[in-house]
Amino acid sequence: MRGTKKVIFLGAASMAVLLFFFSMHIYGRDNQSNKLKIVALGDSLTYGKGDPTRKGYIGRVRDGLAKKSGRPVILNNFGISGQRSDQLLLQLRNEVVLKSLNEADDIFLFIGTNDFRKSASWNFFHLDPERMAEGQKRLQKNLAQITKIIRSQNKNAPIYIIGLYNPYMGKVDDKHCGPTIRKWNRSIYKISQETPGATYIPTFDLFTHINKNTYFFDYIHPNERGYTLISKRVLKVVKPLKE
Repeated sequence: MRGTKKVIFLGAASMAVLLFFFSMHIYGRDNQSNKLKIVALGDSLTYGKGDPTRKGYIGRVRDGLAKKSGRPVILNNFGISGQRSDQLLLQLRNEVVLKSLNEADDIFLFIGTNDFRKSASWNFFHLDPERMAEGQKRLQKNLAQITKIIRSQNKNAPIYIIGLYNPYMGKVDDKHCGPTIRKWNRSIYKISQETPGATYIPTFDLFTHINKNTYFFDYIHPNERGYTLISKRVLKVVKPLKE
């Protein structure tokens, strides 16, 4: 009789242990699936240069999404200072980047500032219209390839493509910088329209008729206030993520 009780006790104990580990496994899996994953691609504006907190616009977007959804948000920020669209194409060969894109719930793309700067030969006092037109075509071609690669990795995640702003607002800067950036933004918008599930987010108007010292860290990079303006614009556009 004692032996029978011992066997029953051990059996019950083993079952309790199994149920405990099973519930932990399920909880861990559900907890993991509850997380939102976002990926950011771009240059120093995505990296967050000029912001002492290093959050930039995308870190603030992450915080905003977490607050709105009540869920933890994992950010994979692949922004690289100085990066152009042709260099981003090379970055998209990286398996880590591709895996992150594949798992992403939202994808943010903010590229073109360094394409513009290179096309201008870093001379913003006098733009060469022909060179700028050629640079615009290159950016549009590269963006088409970039979005195609992103879509090949992830068929469903929304892609938010952020337009360029004009930091060249000094008295010595070419007055054609603003209108030229508007033309470039039309190319960026065109690609967003041609990409399934993509949305264009303008930023040009955010820094028009402002005191540059209030919103900029240096010649082209926003400070905390500037990045906050961009992040608020992005959060207004981002669609709620489905469970």
